[in-house]
Amino acid sequence: MDRIEIKTESKNYEVIVGENLLITDNFADAFNKEVFLVVDDGVPENLIQKVEKILGKKSLKFHSIKMKASEEEKSFSSLQKIHDSLMDIGYSRDCILYALGGGIICDMTGFAAATFQRGVDFILIPTTLLSQVDASVGGKTAINHKKGKNMIGAFHQPNKVISDMCFLTSLNARQITDGLSEIIKHAAILDYKFFIWLEENINDLLSKNSSVFKFAVSRSIELKESVVSKDETEKGIRKWLNFGHTFGHAIEMYGNFEEFSHGEAVALGMIMALNLSVNISGLDLNEAERVKTLIKVVLTENLLSTKFDPILLHQMMSSDKKKTGDVLNFIVLKAIGEAEIKKNPDVNTILSSIEI
Repeated sequence: MDRIEIKTESKNYEVIVGENLLITDNFADAFNKEVFLVVDDGVPENLIQKVEKILGKKSLKFHSIKMKASEEEKSFSSLQKIHDSLMDIGYSRDCILYALGGGIICDMTGFAAATFQRGVDFILIPTTLLSQVDASVGGKTAINHKKGKNMIGAFHQPNKVISDMCFLTSLNARQITDGLSEIIKHAAILDYKFFIWLEENINDLLSKNSSVFKFAVSRSIELKESVVSKDETEKGIRKWLNFGHTFGHAIEMYGNFEEFSHGEAVALGMIMALNLSVNISGLDLNEAERVKTLIKVVLTENLLSTKFDPILLHQMMSSDKKKTGDVLNFIVLKAIGEAEIKKNPDVNTILSSIEI
């Protein structure tokens, strides 16, 4: 079991990574507390019952609500369901919210905690590979708006994160791809040695080897912490974590938030960002191809054969929340493990980068 301390200006907390973590000792925060659990309806029922049993015994008051985890449901109406339940059952400011699910449930529960009675505590139990290495660390909470993804949100750090490898064995191939895309991103922007390790172990990760997963998840969290601890609210280097996202969020919109999952869109976006990196940041062509090769291992042939309308995709970037005023920010690589921010590259250079 790994215990990783996340240090931010607003709060320090612990991420526990390992196997067989759904035990009473890891839920001490719930003792004699008002506990409200938000559950992803995609989590296996036996694991839901295990968590509910522990929290029900430890807490002073306990209630759970099951929600559908989709981009459409990551909305004001779903947020209101959580708030309505908290109000109807009579939860106080001393309550603690738990999220059991993937990134959508983690984000939405965190935002519910940030906004209920001006902010209450919450704990995350991320159940997908993507949520364990992304949504569970850094305190970004949000819901979607019809005009953009994660446009309504707040920075609100959890009290603890429990990342149990047991959840990963039930994931389908697409969910594994989503998480591996994020892991590859962390290595590409921050850690050349970890990138080499991924090249050597990618097949074990694709086959869901739990011991290999544990190292990959822990290392990704450590890398993200190294950035978040220096820039909690994304004023500077935390923007590096958006590598592939300016293209990726536009790709999600391009597919009406249905055709591409978040991880797939970011993976395709990273390929485009690598093209841009060669053109404007001096990334060596051979290094770009190494990163592309690793990304392509986790993507399907159908995804890799996708053709985008460059002009339409560029237009969709204008709604991205990561822009500053009318300035589009792109994260590019100078080398594997070295990222930088480029503002408003030439439009034709952006358009020429939109290919897989």
